[in-house]
Amino acid sequence: MTKREIIINTINHKSTGVVPYQLDLTNDVRERLIRETEDVNFERNAGSYMVMERNESFTVVSPNNAEHITVFVWRKDQEGDFGTVDVYQLTEASFGDYTFPAPDEALIREKCERLVSTENTDLFKCYIIGFSLFERAWSLRGMENILTDFILEPEFANELLDRIVEYNLAVMDIVMEYPVDCIYFGDDWGQQKGLIMGPNHWREFIKPRLARMYNHAKERELFVFQHSCGDIEEVFGDLIEIGLDVYNTFQPEIYNIRKIKREFGDKLTFYGGISTQHVLPHGTADDVRAAVRETVEIMSVNGGYIIAPTHSIPNDVPTENIMAFLEVARNYLELFPDVL
Repeated sequence: MTKREIIINTINHKSTGVVPYQLDLTNDVRERLIRETEDVNFERNAGSYMVMERNESFTVVSPNNAEHITVFVWRKDQEGDFGTVDVYQLTEASFGDYTFPAPDEALIREKCERLVSTENTDLFKCYIIGFSLFERAWSLRGMENILTDFILEPEFANELLDRIVEYNLAVMDIVMEYPVDCIYFGDDWGQQKGLIMGPNHWREFIKPRLARMYNHAKERELFVFQHSCGDIEEVFGDLIEIGLDVYNTFQPEIYNIRKIKREFGDKLTFYGGISTQHVLPHGTADDVRAAVRETVEIMSVNGGYIIAPTHSIPNDVPTENIMAFLEVARNYLELFPDVL
């Protein structure tokens, strides 16, 4: 049984005796682990079940700034893979001279070719469209402005979100020419408690557009993954209704994982659950081992769980804790050790 087949069975809530895992790393941590292990292929050799390519691309415009494909500028003078927006393109509730660029077809095809290359045959293949809706809107407009637009300028907000969707659909059309397994949307809606825009505005502005994008993937029989940090429990039912298969990031400091498994575990697959907020950066290696074991025992009943950190592991996580995570994750291969 291949790792790809195990992920598909997991999403379909078929227990295989194997709990799949994914090691997600930030760039800084990837470089650190390569140095410390002297293994340039450390991430691949870690044995993750999925392979991913991101749609994001940046052009460096100065030592501390990079321009994104949709023509907003990141400040990159902070630690981490993403910076903060330095220049908002839509300072008024009007498009003015701004137009969305066409997708970079050559770059998308290059990434898809890597994704479906022979070396990835046995892995589950994800194409990630990050900043896929709300995040793209606020990165162009500003957080306060887009939230205000939902109330004062709904016509503009609707048009902006529709243009973002059209851009994403054009990207998906290219990606879906290749034998990928899923489209993975990244879009943070949650705070530590509740939705940033509240459930009513989420349902008015976000949900119908998600449904359109999800349906576009489903028409090609692809799985749909959705990333959102924070507490979005109040819209799990909506996401299930419109066809979501896998939810990431599933933070244990936010959710009662027993309750979530009981209420949604037969309808959603949860991906994440090992905290990059608490246990991975601040616990001991033994704490990490215990957290992974407990989470797997609760979440993996009848499939529906992919072991992973709650976010790409940041630089404050000690190497020994990353190794402890891998040590326990690899132990859930009882029936099919050949997948290693």
